[in-house]
Amino acid sequence: MIRRSYWRLPCRIGLCCLLALTGAWAQDSGDSGTQTPLGDVVRQQQGQRKHAKTAKRVVNDDDIPANHMQRLNAQVAEFVIIPAIRISGLTPIDDSPTATILGQKRDKIVVGFGPHLGERDWCGGPPECAEQAFLRRFQVGSRIGTSGRILFDSDDAVGDYQARVAHFEILNDVRGKMQGTVAFIETPFSTVMAYCMYNAKDRTDAEPECDAFISSLHVEVPERYVYVQH
Repeated sequence: MIRRSYWRLPCRIGLCCLLALTGAWAQDSGDSGTQTPLGDVVRQQQGQRKHAKTAKRVVNDDDIPANHMQRLNAQVAEFVIIPAIRISGLTPIDDSPTATILGQKRDKIVVGFGPHLGERDWCGGPPECAEQAFLRRFQVGSRIGTSGRILFDSDDAVGDYQARVAHFEILNDVRGKMQGTVAFIETPFSTVMAYCMYNAKDRTDAEPECDAFISSLHVEVPERYVYVQH
């Protein structure tokens, strides 16, 4: 008896719902003067569910990993102390598959650090001296520029170290005008630098990337070291 009562209750409820649905449908159809068979209505609803579009998830800023930036690391001032000073900054990741396939991949910015082992003539003193040494590296034996100048500079800081941030311009007979920003960071052992450069025609897209690179600079001076014997 218990099994029968549990079996009949859903049937009765389902029958009532079906009759109510049929009555409501018949009333709507009666208003239009045409009554469609119940089987056609069911088939129409099944077809609508089958062809219904799936909702797409909207992508927001949280879905973009760190604005496609990666940290670029380098060791500088190797000719001063061992281990060398470590410096790093954020640079954009160019992962465009189209550009890679077509062979048109080209970075809008060029970044660099210094001084390195081969730059023994680097001025490790005041920022003014470092600025002139920085410009000379593009003018002597370089394919990038034939002349350069500092447009303007300002005092700043990178972590716990004082810094001079300068905007510069490099001229080349073939490449044209190059512009960029360089940071001269005064560590206890030497003035180290990091620069970001781009072609003047790419300034709209490249300048924000250079600003992000300079503002993200991080310097690590080793706690234990030995001086390099000259």
